Amino acid sequence: MAENTYETGRLNLPFVGISTFGKRPVCLDWDAIDADVAVLGAPFDLGGQYRSGARFGPRSIRDASTLFSFGHAGAYDFEDDITYLDQSVRIVDMGDADMIHTDTVNSHANIEYGVRKILAAGSKLPGPVMLILLHR
Repeated sequence: MAENTYETGRLNLPFVGISTFGKRPVCLDWDAIDADVAVLGAPFDLGGQYRSGARFGPRSIRDASTLFSFGHAGAYDFEDDITYLDQSVRIVDMGDADMIHTDTVNSHANIEYGVRKILAAGSKLPGPVMLILLHR
């Protein structure tokens, strides 16, 4: 099992601090993405007339993912007896694409802009970059 964060002095437990995906670093400069995995939220539900609320999906996914940071340096899968997304996987949370209330076209363009930034970062890195788009 990987070393846990209890030995480094700062616990950064799931229920404290900033809620990023898996409690990983924030990368707000989309021209400086240096990671294996980039997480981009798309809090979009502008087309929903009756049951809106999907806009809260990325935030909820981030909150739930903080449990992966509970001292095990990743997400432990007891069935496979392996820890996924350990500290060797460089993950950054880019925040959310900007949503413009009542403007679906430009909101989608903002999501596309973030995805294009991730793809461009992948061409500068030695390995592939994975995109996790948080959308519900």
